[in-house]
This record gives sequence, structure tokens and C-alpha cells, in this order.
Amino acid sequence: MFTPDSRYASQPVLDHVRADGVRVRYVLPRILPAPEDFAVALHHRVADSERIDSLAHRHLGVPTAWWVIADANRAVHPAALPGPPGADLLIPVPGTVRPRG
Repeated sequence: MFTPDSRYASQPVLDHVRADGVRVRYVLPRILPAPEDFAVALHHRVADSERIDSLAHRHLGVPTAWWVIADANRAVHPAALPGPPGADLLIPVPGTVRPRG
């Protein structure tokens, strides 16, 4: 259903049967990790006209991995990133969310 690098790739796909008998498939919502749980690769100072997909391509190697940066910066909507020029943007090490505890 999702590509292997999708943010939903590891999320379970569930079924629900409505009262009228129609089966509805849905993806369990993701729970975002706290920004402090990410291993930080670097802090990026946002320049004018930068885009989140180009930053993902430059720092993570894949433009569609913008959601990794969004998760690390607690941005629910990608339009909120990268932020205004001069903003500090956390670039995480992909796949290195540290467990709490």
C-alpha cells in the first residue's frame, strides 16, 4: 500500500465494518516522537527560498524524506517548514529515534 520509505510504511492497516456492512480500511495514525528523542545530525540555519524537500534531498539523500525533518521539528504540516530565514532547523539522523526510559 505504501512505499518502503513512506512515513506510513510500518503502520498497521486495519479494517472496520460499518453498521451498513461496508468494510473500510484505514491506517493507524502515527504517534510522533518527541524532538529530543532524535539523534541530531546537524542544526541547519534556514536561508531564503529553501524548501523542505530540497533540504531532505541535501541532508538525507531523498527528497520524499521531508517528513523525517518535519517529525524532528514537531511540524504537523509540511508548509510550516523550513520556516523563516534564520530559523534553526534540526536535521536528524534517519532511523535513530532514541527510546525513552
